[in-house]
Amino acid sequence: MVTQAQIARKLGVSRQLVTFALSGYPQISQESRERILAAAEAMGYRPNPYARALRKGRSGIIGLWIPDQISTHYTHVARELNRLVKAAKHELIVSEVSIAKDQQMLSHVPMDGIIVVDAPDQASLYRKSPQALRVPIVSMGVNCIENADAVQVDLLAGTLEVMKHLIRSGFRRIAHATFVQKNSPGAARRMGYVQAMREAKLKPEFIYYPLTEEQRPLTRKLIQDYIREHGKPDAIFCHSDDVAIGIYRGLCDMKLRVPEDIALVGCDGIQDTEYLECPLTTLVQPVASMCAAGWQFLIERIEEAEAKPQKVVLKPSLMIRDSSRRNASVESPSRS
Repeated sequence: MVTQAQIARKLGVSRQLVTFALSGYPQISQESRERILAAAEAMGYRPNPYARALRKGRSGIIGLWIPDQISTHYTHVARELNRLVKAAKHELIVSEVSIAKDQQMLSHVPMDGIIVVDAPDQASLYRKSPQALRVPIVSMGVNCIENADAVQVDLLAGTLEVMKHLIRSGFRRIAHATFVQKNSPGAARRMGYVQAMREAKLKPEFIYYPLTEEQRPLTRKLIQDYIREHGKPDAIFCHSDDVAIGIYRGLCDMKLRVPEDIALVGCDGIQDTEYLECPLTTLVQPVASMCAAGWQFLIERIEEAEAKPQKVVLKPSLMIRDSSRRNASVESPSRS
């Protein structure tokens, strides 16, 4: 690797002059700057972003905490955030966190900041640690922490929109496929579903499944067992698109048609939902906007540790496709 000292020796100038020229200091003459830049390019010099970060007392490393690596949605979040972090010449480290593993949350890798998605308990625990005094944290997703920089996605409002669409389309026995066993502040999808069903004077019906790495094959079998025991609902609103895809394949195995026999709606907006034989209606999370805002908040927090916390609330959009439309004249597909 070519160093600034080697460039200085080749040109017979001081290393400090080379550093100033490569860093864009205005005090350097245009002639000297051009000569040094030309030599640096000819010698194949590449700046070391890590050395530069260490000189500033920073590592150039950003942490991303996600609750699990089961959901395709969190993979999408990691990919989008990594694109932004890389463009800023930083590195992203992705970690799966849970309260059960709280002692493993605090990485020994020095980081400049942490972005945590849908893990408010873990974020709150971290904020009580000594490390939080020097490494800021930004909360993103459906479940965010209070009194901190946060980018929240309003899935409660999004779920109410899903249910409004299904009820207006004539569905009455609408089940909710979820792993969430009770209402809580973070259970936005479940809470929105229950609220809409009660307002429509309909009986809530839950199809419960456990979180597992085999989410799609598990729900593929589970829905078949559920229908054999309880009969088929008119429609199913799923906690995630991964679950919706598993249920969709299970219904196909039973020769049940979507949406003629059972309508189906997912949540997250992953790309796979568009490429099935019957494209799935889904509640699209604003991943790109969420990551952009969260990254900007973290940059500003790193620069101004004492600044007032910022918060923005983003709305998901309902992408209506064939899987929830028995009658094309009832409601046409749109992104609202």
